[in-house]
Amino acid sequence: MIKVGGYSPLQAATGLFWINVGMLVVFWFWGVANPWLARNGFTARRLMAWGIPLSLALFAILLIASHAFPIGVAAILVLYCAASSVCSFAQPEIALAFRAELAGRALSAYNLVIFCGVFAVQWGIGLLVDGLRALQWSEVAAYQGAMSVFGVCCIAAYLHFLRAK
Repeated sequence: MIKVGGYSPLQAATGLFWINVGMLVVFWFWGVANPWLARNGFTARRLMAWGIPLSLALFAILLIASHAFPIGVAAILVLYCAASSVCSFAQPEIALAFRAELAGRALSAYNLVIFCGVFAVQWGIGLLVDGLRALQWSEVAAYQGAMSVFGVCCIAAYLHFLRAK
């Protein structure tokens, strides 16, 4: 938000605050809506299959056009995070896929993999940004290049998700 969007530190902090408020509302909504959705055949897999493309489209907008409307970036980030929230449906599915006595271990392993994966992705994006800057890319272009690689990886993961049983 600061280096690409041109936000001041206060504007970035305010934007992050509203993103988090938006996420609280989204998770509250899912908590209220999920019983109805489950009764009407909207499985976690189905919701993820529909929500992830929206998330990827919003990510592409952020990647391509965020510099054109820096004040609107926070709103698009809220929408992106909201659309991405469907990925959280994978966690209860993990627990349900195992016998009750193994569900806790499965969830602990899942959380460990998520934690390590998020760290590795953030670190990798930082390395890519630094590498592209070393190749004389502008700061904005380096971020866009690194995030483009991330986006391609997300698309590949989504396609694998659709093919997997």
